[in-house]
Amino acid sequence: MRLRHLQTRSFISVAILAALAPAVTGLHPAAARSFQAVEVQGNKLIAKDSILQACDINAGVDYDQDDLSAREECLQSSGMFKSVALHPADDTLVVAVEEVDMRPGHVEFSVAYDTQNKIVGSLYFERYNLFPDTFGSVELNAAEEMRSLRTGLYYSGLEDGKTGIGMDGLLRHTDYEDQGYASDRAQIEGYLAKDLGVAGRLEFGLGYRSLKMSDTSGGASALIASEAGASNAPYLRFGYKYSSADARKGPDAPGYSVALDQYFWGLNDDNTVSETRIDANARFALGADTSLLLGFQGGVVAGLGGDTTRAVDRFNLGGADFRGFAPRGIGPKDGGYFVGGNTYAVASAEVQRGIGTVFDTPVRAGVFANIGSLWSLDDTLGGTIDDSAKLRSSVGLSMTFDISGAPVSLYVAKAIDKETGDDTQSFGLSIAARF
Repeated sequence: MRLRHLQTRSFISVAILAALAPAVTGLHPAAARSFQAVEVQGNKLIAKDSILQACDINAGVDYDQDDLSAREECLQSSGMFKSVALHPADDTLVVAVEEVDMRPGHVEFSVAYDTQNKIVGSLYFERYNLFPDTFGSVELNAAEEMRSLRTGLYYSGLEDGKTGIGMDGLLRHTDYEDQGYASDRAQIEGYLAKDLGVAGRLEFGLGYRSLKMSDTSGGASALIASEAGASNAPYLRFGYKYSSADARKGPDAPGYSVALDQYFWGLNDDNTVSETRIDANARFALGADTSLLLGFQGGVVAGLGGDTTRAVDRFNLGGADFRGFAPRGIGPKDGGYFVGGNTYAVASAEVQRGIGTVFDTPVRAGVFANIGSLWSLDDTLGGTIDDSAKLRSSVGLSMTFDISGAPVSLYVAKAIDKETGDDTQSFGLSIAARF
């Protein structure tokens, strides 16, 4: 389950605590001692790093009793805790907190437009402490060719907030006209999450998925027609996430992040499939208001034990994932339809710079380049489908700003390297109004 606004809450908490940090007095050398480690106990919603950084609590620094008392007062004055106590335990400084019993949350309705799903209506609800130590969320999206419902529960009360247990649910229907078939997906997953602190986060999930491929279009690829049908079976998931960015500085803070997901779909089914995805991004400051963004996304899906992949298993590429090409606009193609690919890789580089304000909001403009490909099929219908890796590339300009609180992102792009039959797209727009 993706805790969409948990980081936002941590940012707010850090800001509150940081504002109180001046109350922390200077160091006093008399009777001071340092600690090899610092341990936070009792936190459920506020991250350990947020607590330590905001009130200047660190390992390897000399503290006397006045210093510890000042840091207790800093945390207590934030209004986020019922009680705070700092005390030594051998060579470890223990920060014991009890958070205020709050149930923050909100309901959000939005209407968005993007060049992939056109007009999308969304309803989102979330609440912390929906049950004790439990975060809950529901997200509903509806568009002409796509509908989805996501639900999530996450319990953080295991091992003083270091280990959590969650459950996610998903219902999704797509019937894109350019895809040649309709798909229906229903899945439920229970998972364990392990917070590794500065080393990232690990997740292990076990779920059940129902996946149906139907309504193949007349004139669709013979490959797509042969793959229609349903699959109902359990699956396994392993996930890892890491980010080096300083959360207190917001989403534009320099740093890098890596996310790796491994699925084993269709266990004990006729179509057992392994799916691996990686998403890596980095942001570097080039000046006071200029940043360099680097990104890489890739994936491999493969049938196991002699099984083959279906179109609903394979990747599609284009749109916001590969600017300059239409959604589902590149890769192996047959019968007028792109049939997806087993492997994809896209690298991107973008320089962004603040250029002033529009509608009283800061505007960032950028220049970018993308390069990548989508390839590989298990069945090429006797070689009639070309599934070789063919390089595509594009360049373009981007701009992001707000209009009365509605975020706007747009780009113009030109495909440089392309293949006959590719669907290109020179303009992309995303705008969302939230209520």
